[in-house]
Amino acid sequence: MLQVMPMVKDEYFEFPSHQKMFAVIIEFFLNYKKLPTDDQLLEEVKKVMASNELFGDYRDELEAINNLDEKSIDNQEYYLDLVEEFAKEQAVKDAILKSVDHLKKKNFGAIEDEVRSAFSVNRNVDLGTDYFSGIKERWERLNSAQLVPKFRTPFETLNEALDGGLAHKEMAMVVAPPGVGKSLFLANQAARSVLDGHNVLYVSLEMAEDRVAQRLDSIFTRIQQCELSNRVEDIEERLNIISKQWEDRGKLVVKEFPTKRLSVTGLRAFLNQLKNYEDFTPDVIIVDYLELMKTDRDMAEYQGQERLAQELRGVASEYGCLVWTATQTNREGKKVNIITDAELADSYGKIRVCDLVFSINQTEQEFDKGSARLYLMKSRNGRARFIVPIGIDYTRLVVSQNQSHDSQEA
Repeated sequence: MLQVMPMVKDEYFEFPSHQKMFAVIIEFFLNYKKLPTDDQLLEEVKKVMASNELFGDYRDELEAINNLDEKSIDNQEYYLDLVEEFAKEQAVKDAILKSVDHLKKKNFGAIEDEVRSAFSVNRNVDLGTDYFSGIKERWERLNSAQLVPKFRTPFETLNEALDGGLAHKEMAMVVAPPGVGKSLFLANQAARSVLDGHNVLYVSLEMAEDRVAQRLDSIFTRIQQCELSNRVEDIEERLNIISKQWEDRGKLVVKEFPTKRLSVTGLRAFLNQLKNYEDFTPDVIIVDYLELMKTDRDMAEYQGQERLAQELRGVASEYGCLVWTATQTNREGKKVNIITDAELADSYGKIRVCDLVFSINQTEQEFDKGSARLYLMKSRNGRARFIVPIGIDYTRLVVSQNQSHDSQEA
């Protein structure tokens, strides 16, 4: 019963008598923590019978059940498998019927939710971790997980604060005003992750694929942007050298989508295409950037941004990857010396689901010197609220930590 309850709904049964008997059994079990006797079942059924139903039909149904060979109960797993198959079939049918109405209203996000929920029906039971039991086994898992390379950032001070870097199923966000360097950082993060051996998907919602690739050319090869068009052979040669020196490097796919045309549903569909056609599964997904995505539902901008952040976090968990994205500040972000969560544009809720959030801060004088400051706004896995001075080489589009300065507490 404990395995059946989460899977089966009373409306899955064809006959009303089966629906009501099942509903009565579940209600009784929830109230009294045991199954009803025959007399108790029939007594409760009387309370839910329709006026045109015959009580004898329920009594006959119960008698037929009691006449089953009790030896068949010995093979519990067989019947649980049948119940799971029945529940999946009915859940899919139910989702298809409900999706027809959603389709008429062009509510495609609701269709995905219905179908995904139907296909998630199963009787695999995971009741979590009993804290006071299996302590050694728990630490063996933790220690073995630490051997897996974490996702480093380009800044060692951040990596140290994060005990090595970010992990699978996490989400990170960079915050900055327009033109300060969100996309520049994301491109450098892509390069860092690739050289560390991770497969990276870079989703651009603002720049063309070739323009993103052009930025990456400078970052990887250290050739100045103004010289790239005249040094194509040098680019190819240096990238070949990188491939040989970093034999375990990851793959990098850059994909452009029109602004405000890509939803999280569309992102999932594209991930499935990459898997099916290219056998490519990203370890890191970079979305440049949050506000340029499309919500599946009509809602206010601040609600939509929070919803998008929640759904991107869902992608990280579902696909077991790290998700990086960026977001804009409000107008005050251009005026303050240090950007905090108070300067977020539209929705504070979009950083709630993030494991790491930092802002890029830069004055006009710092821009002229090619420098900026990172302010770690939020970190679930390490210390926060400190500043990391960084350098930005605008000719080669490379960001790096200013080694001549230690991190500063804010």
